[in-house]
Amino acid sequence: MEKNLKEKLDELMNELERQKKNRYDIVVPTDCLIVLKEGNQIWMEVPQPDGEVKHHTITEWAHQQICEKTGIPKKYYDKMRQGDKLNLLAENVNSWLPSKDKRLVRVLDNQVRALLSDRYRIIDNYDVFDASLEEFGKITKEKKIGIEIKRADITEQHLYIKATSPDLTGEVFHFKDRTEPVQGGIIISNSEVGSGAFRVEPFINVLVCQNGLIGENSFVKVHLGRELGIGIIDWIDETLQLEDAALWSKIRDMIQGTFTPEVFQKWLDKINKVAQVEILKPVVAVDNIIKKYELPKERREALLNQFIQEGPTQWGLSMAVTRIAQDEKDYEKQIQMEKIGAQILDLEAEVLVKEI
Repeated sequence: MEKNLKEKLDELMNELERQKKNRYDIVVPTDCLIVLKEGNQIWMEVPQPDGEVKHHTITEWAHQQICEKTGIPKKYYDKMRQGDKLNLLAENVNSWLPSKDKRLVRVLDNQVRALLSDRYRIIDNYDVFDASLEEFGKITKEKKIGIEIKRADITEQHLYIKATSPDLTGEVFHFKDRTEPVQGGIIISNSEVGSGAFRVEPFINVLVCQNGLIGENSFVKVHLGRELGIGIIDWIDETLQLEDAALWSKIRDMIQGTFTPEVFQKWLDKINKVAQVEILKPVVAVDNIIKKYELPKERREALLNQFIQEGPTQWGLSMAVTRIAQDEKDYEKQIQMEKIGAQILDLEAEVLVKEI
């Protein structure tokens, strides 16, 4: 039997609590980090303040960060991870990791999940989730705006919270005077591993097909703080707690400022200005979208067929992309396609059908 939303939210909160208990963060000189092959895996040695050295495996995201920090081409890096070339990979990484800086190493469940700047400001997923739920309650009580959490997810890179309101509703007018009922809300996203800033962005849910659009008029908080000293990070340190108080005040303001009828209506008006714009060359438009946003070429036929069903308008193309997004098993990719769907509505129609 499928779990209800409350059970899913409780599970997510429990997982965030578990992660908080099973992680540690440490700042170390980069030249003290050593990568080595043990068995059929790559490990990283992380020195501890007491002289102990811990060995951790490395997540896919952290591998990508190592690749970027060493300047090793991704295709070559991935090739060395296969077969019997792990020793070569370790040699390359140890040779090319910068040696004159410090790194914040984030470890969870015995895995290095991120290599970050020693000025990286951690915004905790558990705190984001807790503060968001609290702020939703305040908005409902003070502004009399009902809020429904559509879904909340945690991936290797992000925490996502989507929430809409039955009190923020409207219609999109598109092909042949069809109307599409929509509901406004927000999407809150955060990364603990350096995969982008903390964001609060407007979100529109298309009620009939449950397609989602993620807007770009966002409030952003960059993960940048004061330089951290070498050693284990104590996140309940009094100085960090004072910084937290100011940070969370801003984050609550961001949620309040985005979840408003004014933000929803402004975006809806903008959409309705272009929703009925006809796309005269649907095949060209689909090919251009695939090229521009580097979508998998194998999705071309499905995207074109969905576009024809939706109607040959700018709104129809946007909805085709967001409908295809629902078939993505990788939630990160689904989120990206929902953003692309909104970006299509910002493009000039001439750009969509221009032969490349």
